[in-house]
Amino acid sequence: MKNKLIIVCFAFILTSCLGQTKNSYRGELSQPNEAMIMVDNSVVDRFNENNSIILKRYLAGNSRWEIRQERGKTYAIRKEKENNVYETTLNGYYSNFESSSEIYQTRVIISFGNYFGHGRSTNHITYSNPSDKSIKTIIEAEHSGTPGNSSYVILEGNSINIEIYEQSKKLEREFTIQSLQELNTELKMVLENLDEIEKTGISPKKNFYPILPDSNYFEIEDGMQPGIYIVKAGLSTNTKGIVYVKVFNSATNERLSADRMTPRTTRELGWSEDGKSIFPYESELTVYEGDWSHKYKARFEIWFRPSKGAEIKLTEKERIINGWER
Repeated sequence: MKNKLIIVCFAFILTSCLGQTKNSYRGELSQPNEAMIMVDNSVVDRFNENNSIILKRYLAGNSRWEIRQERGKTYAIRKEKENNVYETTLNGYYSNFESSSEIYQTRVIISFGNYFGHGRSTNHITYSNPSDKSIKTIIEAEHSGTPGNSSYVILEGNSINIEIYEQSKKLEREFTIQSLQELNTELKMVLENLDEIEKTGISPKKNFYPILPDSNYFEIEDGMQPGIYIVKAGLSTNTKGIVYVKVFNSATNERLSADRMTPRTTRELGWSEDGKSIFPYESELTVYEGDWSHKYKARFEIWFRPSKGAEIKLTEKERIINGWER
């Protein structure tokens, strides 16, 4: 949980810094030979409007991925292991700043249509199109708030893009190279199994899934601080749609933190035509009503809004909670 607090704080610092002056908050940019990457963009370029919809359905049904929507953009974040478990994070960053020799921070995204990006400035981003065989990666040197060499690589395709952020002490982009290889393998697998995924929402290649739930479940775990909670569930529907969480004060029936909670917990959910397959859902939320000194009972509800039709409640659960305080 300590790492998660660092991730959130650092992401906030980074976003704030990107809006400041270059001299104070930006590192020197270079394209060193050590950061050269050999790439195969052909797989990304094979996704068109039709099969990218099937890709999105596969990602929505895989517990290693989360389909999110933000600023009018749809993108999938790949989860990485924390405490030996693939866990969600608030902004999709995974990091370790506890050891100076092993400092890293990473994020892997598949974006649909327009790329998601990284901060307000774009001069530190390395773009690659399908004709490229190698990438001279732009490296931003260590600077205030960023203890390492950072890069942001975008492989642009017709309908999808791969976006990888890497921050580490080394100039070599080891995480970026490894992730590109892993993503190429996974994307090729999806292309080879489009018919099965379109029918069931699940690839027959089960080794690409960390877990495949065999029964419905609903868990509410404590987050990194009182007032922050991790919602995990196994859900089943027979149509495409989005899932989100509503929380209510059990005593007063007042809905809690609705404006912030709905966008933060909204995810696309996997689905099957017969509605029998169970797909994982996970999100992190914060309840702002209350403080750390007082507990009260709250009702957590998971809601589903199909592409067509009204929202419906899938499940609910009560537990004692705190509100978050600054």
